[in-house]
This record gives sequence, C-alpha cells and structure tokens, in this order.
Amino acid sequence: MRYLLNNVEVDLVKGIATTSDGSRDIRAKTLAVLQILIQYSDRIVTKAQLLDTVWRGVVVQEQVLVQSIRELREIFGADAIKTHPRIGYQLTIAPVSVDSSKAGQKYSVAAFLSVIVLAMFWVLLSQWWEKDLSSEHYPTVAFLPVDNAMLDDVHATVPLTGLSYLSEQTLQESALPVVTAEHVLTTISHSPWYSDDTAQIRLSHRQEVLQLLERLGADILVETRLSGFPQDMQLQYTLHFKHSEEQGVVFAASPELAYQDLITRLTARYGKPSQTLHTQRNLDFSNEAFARGVQLYLARNYLDAIALLRTALSHSEDPLTVRRYLAASLANQGDISAALALLQQNIDEKGDDSVTRRERMRANLMTGYLLVNWPQADDRAQELERAQQYIAIAHEQATDNADQLFIAYALEELGKIKRIQGRYSEASRLLHSALGYHQRFDAIYGQTNALIELARIAAQQGEMKEAARLFEQAHQVAKASNAIPNQIWIWLAEADLLRQSQKVEQAHRLASRARALARDADDPVLIERVEAWFARASIYTVN
Repeated sequence: MRYLLNNVEVDLVKGIATTSDGSRDIRAKTLAVLQILIQYSDRIVTKAQLLDTVWRGVVVQEQVLVQSIRELREIFGADAIKTHPRIGYQLTIAPVSVDSSKAGQKYSVAAFLSVIVLAMFWVLLSQWWEKDLSSEHYPTVAFLPVDNAMLDDVHATVPLTGLSYLSEQTLQESALPVVTAEHVLTTISHSPWYSDDTAQIRLSHRQEVLQLLERLGADILVETRLSGFPQDMQLQYTLHFKHSEEQGVVFAASPELAYQDLITRLTARYGKPSQTLHTQRNLDFSNEAFARGVQLYLARNYLDAIALLRTALSHSEDPLTVRRYLAASLANQGDISAALALLQQNIDEKGDDSVTRRERMRANLMTGYLLVNWPQADDRAQELERAQQYIAIAHEQATDNADQLFIAYALEELGKIKRIQGRYSEASRLLHSALGYHQRFDAIYGQTNALIELARIAAQQGEMKEAARLFEQAHQVAKASNAIPNQIWIWLAEADLLRQSQKVEQAHRLASRARALARDADDPVLIERVEAWFARASIYTVN
C-alpha cells in the first residue's frame, strides 16, 4: 500500500519513505499516526483520537504525539500537516495512490480498489485491536538470541545461553506457548539478518519483524540486549507485535536474574486467559520512555536522552533510577550543577527497601565522582574533601549492604583522591584493597582501574619501572578476558603519562593503537573517548 505525499513515496506496509535522495525507515508509532492521517485526510483528527488509537491502553504525555508529527514533517515537509491548536492535526496534501499517480487517472479502478483495501484494512485492524483472545488461547512468544554488548570473553556465550534460558524458563513457569530455541535458530540461521560469528540477529526494518513473526508463528517477538558491568547488569528489551512494539529495561546483578525479571513481566502481562494481547493494562509508559532514554544515552545522544528521561521521570512511581540516568546525561552534556541537584534528591530519598538503599549509595558515589573528575569550585582542596565525604558515605552504605562491587568502586575513588592530594601511601593501601575485591569476581578485568591508578602513583613518584610493570599487569588482565574497552583505557592512560613527560611521539603511537582497536570494535563510545584524548579534552564520562 503505497502513496505519494509531496513527491515522497511512502510504503505503509514496510514503513519506508523514499525520495530521490534515498530511503528512510518510519518508526512504528509514527507510521501508525501517518496511516490514521491518511485514512481521515478529509478531516481534522483530534489528538485524543490519535493517542487513544496509536498508544492504546498506555498512559502517555502529548509530547510523544508531537514527536511523531515532527518526524512526519521532516519527511514530507513542514507544510504537509496542519496543526489545529488544542484540537488536532490534518494532512494538507491529498495522498495519491502510487498506481493512480503513474496512470494519471485520479479516479482509476486501481485507486478505487486501493481505497477499498485501505478501508478494509482499518476495519480489520480496529476489530483486531478490540478482539479479546478466547479463554483458552495465550499469545505465542518467540525469543531472539540475546544481543551481547559486553565486550569481553566472560560473556561470549550470552546470545545462545540467554536464548535457551528465556525460552525454557518461560515455558516452565507460565502457560505461555513458547517457540523453542532450536526452532528459532533453525528459522533465522539462513536469514540475511543473522550472524554466524556472533549468534546475533539485527532487525533494521519493520517488514523484517513482520516476516520473522510469520515464519516463527509467534504473536510476540522478544528482542533483548545485555549491557552494563559484572554484578551490575541491565537488560533492554523490545516486544514486537504485528502492529506495534514496546520497549523496556530491567536491572539485575546477573544475566540470569535479568532474564528472570523479564519472564516475570511477560507472565504477569500475558499469562492470564483473560488478558488480551494488546490491552496493556499493566504497562507503565515511563518504562518505555526510560528504555528509549537509556538507548539514546548509550548512543551518546544526550540531548534527546534528557528529553525522554524527563518525560519518564514525570510518570515514574519509582524515580530514583530515572534520576540517575538523567543526572548522568546532564553531566555528560556539561550541566554538572543540574546533575548534582538530581543526585542530591536521590540521597535525600526516604525508604529502607533494597532499591532505595542502593540508589542512595549510587548517588553518593556518583556525586563524589563528578566532584573529582569535573572540578567546579575555586578551592580545589575543599572540593576534594567534599568529594571524599560523599564517597566515604557510599563506602559505608556498600559495606552495610555487603555489596562488594560498590565497596571496590568506592575504594578506587578514595584512592584516586588520595593520589591527587599526593598522599601516595594511603592511596596505594586503598587501591590494593579495591584490587582484592575485584579479584573475587569472575570478570577479572574489573581490576583495570585500580592497576592504572597504582601505575600513576608509581610514575608520579619517579618509579617508572614499577609503573611499566603495573601497566603490563593491567594489559594481561584485560587480554585474558579480551576486554576491549579496558585495553583501550590502559593505552590512553599510558599515552597520557608519556605526553605529560613530553614524549609526544610515543604517546601518539600508543593512542593510535587505541584508536585502531576502538574502530575495529565499531563502538561509538570508545571511539569518542579516544578522539577526546587526541583533542586534549576530558576522556571521562559518567557510565
């Protein structure tokens, strides 16, 4: 079903807009808005109608609709859609069937049939939206291999082990029919979207999702991405339906716990016979807005991340995690004061549940980290003392909660402060203690930062052989796990010390190795950090 709008050809099935300059995808929600505007192009479509239809059952702000209208205007022209203040929107240009356009017959049989087909499509779609599943029917779920964003060998098996865990446990713990992992792999193994090297699948077009849903015989296609750090994971998920999609994110200490959280959510949503597939009664829009904000944050698109995270914050019943990501985005955008203010809200948050306790701990640690790495005060000594107070509180909270990962993080930051203050003996003691905690974890590359700090201390004391030994130890730890980000971070630290010693050529040689590895990994975050070194800008970001 294709139409011409302002000389732009749009395919309503594939969700693709094509001009002489090329093609671009249209987001699923934005495509649904366009379909409604085309169907009712002879009248004003109210905002309420668009929100109720496209975001059916989801509590959203009007901003999500404004964003879709903005995207359509970018494609079809600013004058293609007229805003009727406080009422709604209307197409200002008549949609023309591609077939009738080519024939030059405005009222050709093909155009008539296309209108009939479009009308039938919307009747069927409306019925489909309203129809409840029978009491004996549950939606069939298919999981894709987990997209592994952990750049190390420790988590190399995540794609297939994650697929197996999600498929088998969902089948065991709920009444939901689940497409077996074997059938999923057989189906996708010969598709153009699957990579044999990584056991991962990349879906870039809406049409690919529809094809895969049909091939698998599924009602819900679950796409997941695991990222974060050992002991501190996040699992982003996208639920693909035949006519829409939904995103969310869960946090956990391990991949298995993250998978289990997702299974619990799916079971609560769709594991009851009375629950319809698209009646999203239990969906909190803030989770979808939060998930999209996190995606933008990870892509270093901080401005757009800030807008979405603020939207999520206004809806969220549990704002602490949203505040943390919003604070990190603001800090990376340069607004340190606003970031510190948000973190202070988390520090002041009442409550004694585990989530609140951990977020207070994180907020103290992040506040100290910002004060150390982004100096704001004229009195640097006083600022470091203030940072030390926040981090010491975080260390105490982590100790009370027996959170060994954050004990190690706090010890590293306290060691760094002591190094900056020139109190090398205290710094070494704290950093060796941090190393001891990191050595208890499966992912040994967590030792990297402490080893780098110890090497800096040795270099500042003129012990260059000891510094070289510590850097080599850090390299061995990173290489043992094939932890690419850590290898890059070590090279940049070495290059930084060489540049400070006026050994510019050697420094650039090491930084160039880091640049090549970052480009090979095709990771925008790593590339950005390396380029910041060459630009003599801060290579630190809030992770």
